[in-house]
Amino acid sequence: MKRLSILLSLLVMMMVLTSCATNVTVRHLVPGDVDLSGFRSLAVASTSAYKFPTSRPLSPWISGLQETDFTLSSGYEASLGAQIADLATKTMLQSVGETEYFSILPPAITDAYVTLGSIGEDMRSMLQSKGVQALLVSDITYVDMDESIVGRDIRTYVTEGAKNYEKVTSREYFLVQQATLSLTYSVIDLAQNHVLVSRSFTGKQERETKIGTRIYLFDTAAPGAYRDERRYASGHAPSFAPLFEQILDEFSSTIATQLAPSYQLSRLPLLANKPKLKEAEAAYKLARQGSYAPAQILFHELWEQERHLPSGYNAALLLEALGTIDEAVDLMSIVYHSTASQQAHDALLRMQEAQSGQKKAERQISGEVTRDGQGVTMTQYMVME
Repeated sequence: MKRLSILLSLLVMMMVLTSCATNVTVRHLVPGDVDLSGFRSLAVASTSAYKFPTSRPLSPWISGLQETDFTLSSGYEASLGAQIADLATKTMLQSVGETEYFSILPPAITDAYVTLGSIGEDMRSMLQSKGVQALLVSDITYVDMDESIVGRDIRTYVTEGAKNYEKVTSREYFLVQQATLSLTYSVIDLAQNHVLVSRSFTGKQERETKIGTRIYLFDTAAPGAYRDERRYASGHAPSFAPLFEQILDEFSSTIATQLAPSYQLSRLPLLANKPKLKEAEAAYKLARQGSYAPAQILFHELWEQERHLPSGYNAALLLEALGTIDEAVDLMSIVYHSTASQQAHDALLRMQEAQSGQKKAERQISGEVTRDGQGVTMTQYMVME
């Protein structure tokens, strides 16, 4: 009986594995959210620091440890505002730099011109004389922090005589730190002195740090006796800076795709071999192995010979995976109009959208697209953890 059960389990597993769809990786060039093809020489200014409304937003000592022998001072530092601004500056510079789309005047130089502008000099003209077309500025618009202590009882099953029951044997104490940050950036056309794009982000991160454990001593005569064991060695709570850095890191890739064309990867399933065509199995195997080109040729031949819907659909999808989006659209259009398949129709619409986006991205890269009267684009993003 046990042997039969094992055989049945193996059979079910094989059926699951063979029924799983074969996916192919498709890469598309997608345009930036905003066309900055006419502003590819970009000066990046340092991020303006957040000004806390009070001199010290958090208490020097963290409350909640009064019932223990532990003490802990706050993770807030007087230099935190400047640290966050420096981290944000690095994020902005990294975001635009990794696109390889812009020529960049770094903050170390840009800030000198911004300073001259603040005392009445013509900053815009000076930057333009250096060949700069646009200025990227950013601000930390909101910062919030919280520190609290959380105690959690640890329960253990114990045996006392004939009784088995759950008993609180210790209590663990954790420091919970929360950080919230809002960042806004704008790209300014230096020639016209107007904002090309402005975007805002808000993110939140949380971290727990184990401070110590209270161990209850049941084998002593004194009722309620305990021993506190410290697990966190330092008397200072961890800095908030890494939490704010994590928030900013989450913004980085989004900023890059907003400002410049980028590649987008997706995994798309081949159409299942239904109605089943035995000759198509070799093509599916090639696709699973990553041999897209020979798989595409075989699927295409079977489509031409048999008018087998999955073969035609898959041949078009593999053309897309091979980077020939125009040919993929043409073939999927033929498959759809020959079969009236809803699946082919949906795939055709998706491909046409990808084709349109790719052509727009190519124009952004070549510089063929110029400003078309687009106004200021303003968006706010929430990134919560």
